[in-house]
Amino acid sequence: MLDVALVALIRDMSEKAGVDGTIQYWTRVGENLAKRIGKEAYMGWPSFNVAFREGRTGFSIEGEAMPLTDLAITDVDGDVVGYIYAMKQCCFVPTVLRVRYSVGELPRADKAVAEEYNNTVHDIAVCNFCVIHEKFREEVAKNITIAGQSLDCLLLATRGYTGETKISEKNLLKIGMNPDQVRALLRNYECVYAILMKGAKLKEDGK
Repeated sequence: MLDVALVALIRDMSEKAGVDGTIQYWTRVGENLAKRIGKEAYMGWPSFNVAFREGRTGFSIEGEAMPLTDLAITDVDGDVVGYIYAMKQCCFVPTVLRVRYSVGELPRADKAVAEEYNNTVHDIAVCNFCVIHEKFREEVAKNITIAGQSLDCLLLATRGYTGETKISEKNLLKIGMNPDQVRALLRNYECVYAILMKGAKLKEDGK
């Protein structure tokens, strides 16, 4: 019943508020959800990554994800200022699959919202729910400090339930990551993002 209601909600929002209105709504959902999480502080990256792995951070309510500690992000001095994180399965995938089995397919508005978001905001969405994810992570990062430093979150790549992939060239460039690296990660993960210290002077910035 909830799956049918979700399909109806997406379709209804698109018809009444338009695709732009749906994007704005999902953005507010992500933002408001993040605000309810509260603030967190960690002494350093090791303690944050342990908490992340154990599901004790604000990011954890999205579902199981893990820090890829072999993929550290370093600044111009070679200091670690962030890491790559990956989600095995998007928390919305079970819902999407149930919708397909019970209703037949997602409404056309799902694809329309993703396409408009890609054209006007960030070319990274494989479905309309990506809008919630990206805004949620950006806002959660603002509420977390590591060694007193606030954080940024950059969505790098996504893989949809149909196998479609999206890679953010602009965000990869910011952290100096090769597209082939993140493309390889999409074989095993559905969502890949970076969490790093806000304002860090990265090697790409230092050219």
